Amino acid sequence: MAIDNPQTEFEGDVLTRQPSGFSINSALTWAAVILPWGMLVAYLHVFWTYSPQYQYGWLVVPLGLRLFYLRWHSLAGRTRTHGIGASGATVLFASLIVPFWFIRQATTHWSVPGYGLTVLVVAYTFAILALMGGWKLTRQMAIPILFIFCAVKLPLTPEQWMIQSLSRFVAGASVEVLHLFGIPAVNSGNLVLLSKGIIGISEACSGINSLQSLFMVALFLGEERRMRIALRLSMVGLGVALSLGFNIVRILILSLVCLYNGMTNFEQWHDSAGWSILLLSLGLMIFVANELGGKVKSDGKGPPPALRKVPTWMAAALTAGFLITIVGSEYWYQIHDAKTPDSRHMEIRWPTTKPSFTAIEIPNRVRDITLCTDGQSGRWTEDDGTEWTLSLLKFGGGVKGTSQWAPMHTPDICFPSAGMPLRQTYPPAKYNIPGGQLVFQCWEFARSGSPVFVFYCRHNEGNPDLSEAFLQDTFGVNRALQGQRNLGQQTIEFAINGYGDYQKALKSFKERMPGFLSLKK
Repeated sequence: MAIDNPQTEFEGDVLTRQPSGFSINSALTWAAVILPWGMLVAYLHVFWTYSPQYQYGWLVVPLGLRLFYLRWHSLAGRTRTHGIGASGATVLFASLIVPFWFIRQATTHWSVPGYGLTVLVVAYTFAILALMGGWKLTRQMAIPILFIFCAVKLPLTPEQWMIQSLSRFVAGASVEVLHLFGIPAVNSGNLVLLSKGIIGISEACSGINSLQSLFMVALFLGEERRMRIALRLSMVGLGVALSLGFNIVRILILSLVCLYNGMTNFEQWHDSAGWSILLLSLGLMIFVANELGGKVKSDGKGPPPALRKVPTWMAAALTAGFLITIVGSEYWYQIHDAKTPDSRHMEIRWPTTKPSFTAIEIPNRVRDITLCTDGQSGRWTEDDGTEWTLSLLKFGGGVKGTSQWAPMHTPDICFPSAGMPLRQTYPPAKYNIPGGQLVFQCWEFARSGSPVFVFYCRHNEGNPDLSEAFLQDTFGVNRALQGQRNLGQQTIEFAINGYGDYQKALKSFKERMPGFLSLKK
């Protein structure tokens, strides 16, 4: 974007030719544009860094800048006019960014403020472009600006629906392919059961990683080469087909490794096969794009279009507003971080005296998928013959903590993936334990035709009352107003097998659970 073009002078309100050089107006305008995008990247980088599913997001920013550069210089020499209502829209969207940024810091895992922040930053960019060059310019630059949505974390519900649907499809299709090769295999949920081991179709194997990456690549190649709409849609369809097809090939390779070498080298082959298939898919996408779309349509060497200046007072006000928002919200949370909260952590009294008690080690693969920082699990049989499994996962707090991932691995998501279909969901309830109260949600699953009742609680270490607040729609706003962010979380899960109906399981849970859990400062 250029505001002061070389050798331009004013003709009315539109810039033409005048000497180039630094000006306070251009510096303030650049700051007013860059600061909200910096805030957005600061939000998104958490997912790009810690979630394998979104690590491709680091490429979206430079690729988006390239698309913007090519599109911008393809508009060389065109005179722009003032967009009607652009000034008011700019101020409105800038003002709305403030509360979303404030709330987002307290609720990294909540998709509403995150998506809202993304939408507002994009809308603000559209408005300020319209202010400088008219709404037609905004429409022409829309695709490079909207490209950032490729790297935005999806809301939990559609994301998990996509992951589970793709996982089941890949698992089922892989079993059918294995049968064609004469290899006995059984599909159970997201699992492929082989004679020498079990292959789980997690997020990494479901195709969601490569699907999102190839979707981004398809959009980039289509815009870079200015393909027609039909060709762009064809590129997206090719990306989907390559993602699903190659992931089935990947499961076939891993199945052969499991059958002939056992599970010893499974992890090494798992990652190698994944990267190889992704690189092969990218190569095929680029080859097809070159065949269909030809070369890049703009070399980016033309002069940028002339723009109107943003009034200096407005650019200064926008820049100051964003700086105050960033510094002020950081100050708000830091003064509350300095206060010692009534932090309580979960303590488990494992029934180690029971002869049937067995400690269960949580595999590294599970830790990598859930991004938990610590975990414990144990299984035992009660006197009435029922089987109990208790699991505790800890998600660390702090700036580099992983607490935002805790809501993404609840029983209603994980148990069906393991071949245990969900039968019924029961309402949450509050239970007294030594040191406080906890809110548990219960689900009923089926395993080999028998019911399994799972009681689940997500506890926030920063406040003894926030386990109940997770059930409220205003939870995120409450945390922001209390200045609570980066707090560690713990998830507690009781899986009970052996009771024929919910009421019997609930009664036993109420009686026995307080003997296992307590809240300690």
